[in-house]
Amino acid sequence: MSHPRFHPRVLFTKNFSVTSAQIRALEDSPYEVWASHSDPHHGMLAAAPHTLTEPRGLLGDDYVAWLLGTCAEHGFDLVLPGKERERLAAYRDTFAAQGTQLVVPADEATQRHLERKDEFLRGWDTDILPIPRWTTFQSVAEFDAACAQLRQDGVRLCMKPARGIYASGFRVLTERPDLAPFLRGELYQLSVAAARELLAAGELPVMLLMHTLEGAERSIDCVAWEGRLIRAVVRRKGAHGQVIEDRPDLVEAAARIAQHYALSGIFNFQTKDQAGAAHMLEINARASGGLRYSMAAGVNFARLLLDAATGRLDWDALPAVETGLTVAEEKGVRAWRA
Repeated sequence: MSHPRFHPRVLFTKNFSVTSAQIRALEDSPYEVWASHSDPHHGMLAAAPHTLTEPRGLLGDDYVAWLLGTCAEHGFDLVLPGKERERLAAYRDTFAAQGTQLVVPADEATQRHLERKDEFLRGWDTDILPIPRWTTFQSVAEFDAACAQLRQDGVRLCMKPARGIYASGFRVLTERPDLAPFLRGELYQLSVAAARELLAAGELPVMLLMHTLEGAERSIDCVAWEGRLIRAVVRRKGAHGQVIEDRPDLVEAAARIAQHYALSGIFNFQTKDQAGAAHMLEINARASGGLRYSMAAGVNFARLLLDAATGRLDWDALPAVETGLTVAEEKGVRAWRA
């Protein structure tokens, strides 16, 4: 396989802190790595050998214009955007015309579909994985009706915004107030009465009400190119670390997701078990906050993505995923075999 002889210049734009781990993993790669952020002290900039400071407050087409100009000025060959990722997808041809490959996970419509969890669940193919029972509400009256619709003996309900990241707004509902979980520091429980009081306090976004799945929770970190899965790492979450599991069924689900949504990039999906069967919760067309744990399984997600984008990837010699590891955070990520 022939490869380009130059070192492509790659820019990671403003993104979440997990991007720092991706950048550090490219230290010995054939790429000239740059990072940009509006905060000059952000970890992304500390991790990258070359940096730019983004102007504050730019949104939408103004941000697109700034990025186009920056790419032309610095000669970036590839850009992996964080900020305005969905909007930028509509400008891939514009960037390509000036010599920059914009690496986004999907077109704008697909990314927005995945971000809107109600739309995603409504259109989900349950032949891939089942989903819990769910509905939506936008008022206290609708909340009451949704609770009546989904209430079932032995099943707790939970709620969360249809759009959100990192469990923002997620709460498991209890029928009665209970002081004990509060005193134990369990922040994600809320009584139905307290929920009703909160929901009445202002205008609501679209909210989801769902059956709470009580089994094991997993996060599956994936990288794909043009709808073809490159690698997937399955993490089972626990109280004292996360276990990298050998789960061919969930890797197969990852491959079907990548193909169904024609994904090109790092993405993640979340599952929870019910009666021993994994159920789909959500797909995020971005790197998860726990990606660094999956990297400990021997998968350099950013390198695989860049190699695929530049035609350097050897699909017949992909790195093995090391399973059976327990991974935890202790002065950095560490992994060990039980």
